[in-house]
Amino acid sequence: MRRAFRLKSSLDFQAVYTKGRSVANKAAVLYVLPQKPAGPSRVGFAAGKKLGKAVVRNRIKRRIKEAVRLLWPRVKPGSLLIVIARQGAKDMPFAQLQGKVGELFERAGVARSEGQGQ
Repeated sequence: MRRAFRLKSSLDFQAVYTKGRSVANKAAVLYVLPQKPAGPSRVGFAAGKKLGKAVVRNRIKRRIKEAVRLLWPRVKPGSLLIVIARQGAKDMPFAQLQGKVGELFERAGVARSEGQGQ
């Protein structure tokens, strides 16, 4: 994920958590906050300590980051996103994980349909 599309600041994370809305499934929770001046969408990632030790959490985040990277061309501009890993993502095959992340994007309304241009 390119630097321009990453959400890093704790203030941005707090704003998305408090003002944004969420959708969830077995693999992850997606928080979405539309931006008023619609700039490029940015995304942040999180994994709680309930998932396991640091090695496990980092592995899950790497897999979710890759799933988001592959789906990123379909994401509409103008949103701040946070993807939080859930226990179900731990042992999920990658193709299924990517499908679940794509499903979250569609349910949240941040993904373009296949027919729309970029």
